[in-house]
Parts: sequence; structure tokens; C-alpha cells
Amino acid sequence: MMTADELDHFAAAFTVLGRFHLLPPEEEALVCLDELLDEWPLPATGATAVGLDLMRQSRRHESAASIRRDHNGLYGRTGAAKVAPYESVHRGVDHLVFDAQTLQVRGAYQALGLRAPELNHEPDDHLGLELDFLAASCLRALDAQDLRAYADAECCWRTGVSFLHEHLLAWAPDVLRTVADEAETQFMQAVAHLTTGALDAYATLAEDT
Repeated sequence: MMTADELDHFAAAFTVLGRFHLLPPEEEALVCLDELLDEWPLPATGATAVGLDLMRQSRRHESAASIRRDHNGLYGRTGAAKVAPYESVHRGVDHLVFDAQTLQVRGAYQALGLRAPELNHEPDDHLGLELDFLAASCLRALDAQDLRAYADAECCWRTGVSFLHEHLLAWAPDVLRTVADEAETQFMQAVAHLTTGALDAYATLAEDT
């Protein structure tokens, strides 16, 4: 299983990335991100290195307003989406929200006593919420380690690893490539690459532990 530092670092990365997929950022969030870039919790290799470079370029010239427009255009918060951010749309037979995958994801959340914030109003299988779940599994495992409840820690972490393979890796890589291609801002391109890098790193480390 991962070390405490590794769990903490992945929890931080998935939390930040989940928020940026869920909601277009306000200026305050971008200012906070500036402070985090030089201390990004994951190694700057592969897609993560590309994402960090794009993010630094973005912060030199892109406004919060332009990023919000791009986010809305990509994920369709105020109109038609270029990229549907819901697992069931990409994996379901009918390509609709609230399909079988949504209920499967809901069940996975319940395994850790969690639920989507807008239950029954917005689909549980939004990319940002699934990233939040990975973060939560890391934090639960970290808390259990602190209490020396090592079996519980292993269970929480394994729940996250299973979720990664059964859900996120089955659809998110293709969606993230599309986001990177369709995005009009370097910021959203960066978010896509940083998410790809985080998922790749998490999957690789899980295989090695």
C-alpha cells in the first residue's frame, strides 16, 4: 500500500483537479493555484510536466473570465457540451446520464459512506466527483493509518484502486484527450494533462505496491 506521504500527495492532487473539472474557477482559486504550482504534489514527468508548463503559460495571460467561458463550453454548464463529463454517457448502452454506470458509481461511494452532493438531481458519475472519490479514499486510508488501523487503511485504499480500474480508467483517458484537443485555453488543456498524469501515476504506483 502507499506510504502516508504518497496518500497525502494524491489526495491533494485529485482534490484540486476534481474541483477544476466540476466548476469553472474564480479569480481567488486561480491565485491560490499560482502558489501551488511550484509545489505540485506529484512528480513533474510525462503528462504532468506538460500540464504544469501549460498552466504556467496560462497564468501569464489568460483571464478567469476566458477560462470560465472555455469550461462552460467544454462541459456544457450553460449550453451544449463539447465533452460530456459523465461516465454513463460514454459507457452506457444508450449514452445517457443516470444510466447503469451512475448507479454503480453511487454504490462505490456508499462503500466509504459517501454520496454525491446533488443526489438524484445531478449524476453521481461526473469526472470531478469521481476524482473527489479517489481523493477521499486516500484521505480515509491516511486517517486510518494515523490511528494504526492498518486493515481499515488497506481496505479504504483498495476501494480507491478498484474504483480507478473499474471506472475512471475505462473512460477518463479518452475524455481527457478530447478536452485537451477541444479546449480553447491553456488552462483547461493543463487540467486535462495534469489529470492524465495523476491517474497514470496513481495506477503505476498501485501496481507496484
